[in-house]
Amino acid sequence: MALWTRSTTDLASVILAASFCAAHASFLQPHRAAQLHHAVQLDAASDLLDANETNVLKRMQWWSTGESEMAPTDKYLLFTADAGGLNNIRIGWEMTGLVAQYTGRTLVLPPPAPIYLLDWGSRLTGFLPATMTEGEHKTDISKMLNLKQLKTMLPALTWTEFQQRTGLTWEEAMKQAVQVKDTNKLPECSALPDYSAVTAKLLFMSGDGDRREGFSCGEWYMRGGPKEPLANSVGTRGYALLTHGFMWHGDAFHIAAKVVNYLGLFNYVALHARYNDFEANFGKQPDPQHVIDRLKPWLGSGVKFYIASDEPKKFAGLNMYSADTVMWADLLGEATGGLLAEEKKRFGKERWFKLTGPVEELICAFSKVFFGSEQSSFSGHIQAMRIQAEAPVTSRILNKGDLPTEHVKSDIARWENKGGAGAFLPLPKNKGKVFFYSMARTEEDAVATNNDVAAFIASAAFA
Repeated sequence: MALWTRSTTDLASVILAASFCAAHASFLQPHRAAQLHHAVQLDAASDLLDANETNVLKRMQWWSTGESEMAPTDKYLLFTADAGGLNNIRIGWEMTGLVAQYTGRTLVLPPPAPIYLLDWGSRLTGFLPATMTEGEHKTDISKMLNLKQLKTMLPALTWTEFQQRTGLTWEEAMKQAVQVKDTNKLPECSALPDYSAVTAKLLFMSGDGDRREGFSCGEWYMRGGPKEPLANSVGTRGYALLTHGFMWHGDAFHIAAKVVNYLGLFNYVALHARYNDFEANFGKQPDPQHVIDRLKPWLGSGVKFYIASDEPKKFAGLNMYSADTVMWADLLGEATGGLLAEEKKRFGKERWFKLTGPVEELICAFSKVFFGSEQSSFSGHIQAMRIQAEAPVTSRILNKGDLPTEHVKSDIARWENKGGAGAFLPLPKNKGKVFFYSMARTEEDAVATNNDVAAFIASAAFA
């Protein structure tokens, strides 16, 4: 097996990612044989898609649907969002959802609140609506995820629904709610027994300050899956919830389907390059031209190349090696014939701006090969969705370090030999894809960890 990352921990991630592909191929076939139809959710706006775009949208939906909503329980789990950006918050609500499932509680989504990089902070000024430059703005996270689908997998309520059900204000709920006291258990997510021990009607997990509950249970630095203590505890049911319960809102999928169809489903190259405030937190990021130079083996005449970046101007005028390069602004301009111009009219300016990130993630997720930014939860979510959707290459490849060209070609050939995009069928709702990661200090540790992961997959996630 080709090994290509500079650090041993990245080396481990590559080995594990490759093992997941092999494990999925061997374990999923019995389930697929029993599943004859791919049930999908199409909203009223889907008639704006042509036949090809509709087929792409169907292929993009990796989850199984068709069941009724789960009834709320008489105990609730309340939480506040993480202090980070949207993907940090997403990790928080997903991991909190796992705790709610494990403890038998109803997940209550918090009231609308300002979100970093959506409602405030150093945002993409070139795309930021003028109406959002002043005053206070808030985001309702129930409008960012597929709430209808979530409710088929987990008892869940919006804040408004919770208020109607209980008559409690936020302040009244906080007075009644119980928190876990031992904060030393929170960073590594070892407080699950403490959450389970709470008998009060309301349990509260705070994403604020140093607690960062929910988010601290996720591997934000990798693919955003649960850390090992939580993964071992939630097992099959937990991964089923992550696969079939948590995904972006249908609006994001609808918009992205037009772009994925334009670029060619699993037939283009994608890059996520994070700069902006990221450099203040994690150091200087790779020079844009150096990144493109590394990708040269995958570029060239006739190749479509999508770049998602929080500083798109850094890529203006670079040598793209004759690739047909597309960025977010191009999707509304002459370069693509105004591909999303009509779509944009369906939404308010603020809604369109807030959907930009999820849509770009989905565009990257359905490329043939994807190159991400290290320690970016945006890139990590793309890599996780590629596992969910069984993309041609699901190894974690970063935009720095050595490029595993031959290994990637091998992965693509293996995917094509198995039938490519048309061979996919979603898992049944009681099964889920596994994408957690355990740290390894040496190559030998990585191989040992790989064996442990394979055993976990066989015994728990696909039992």
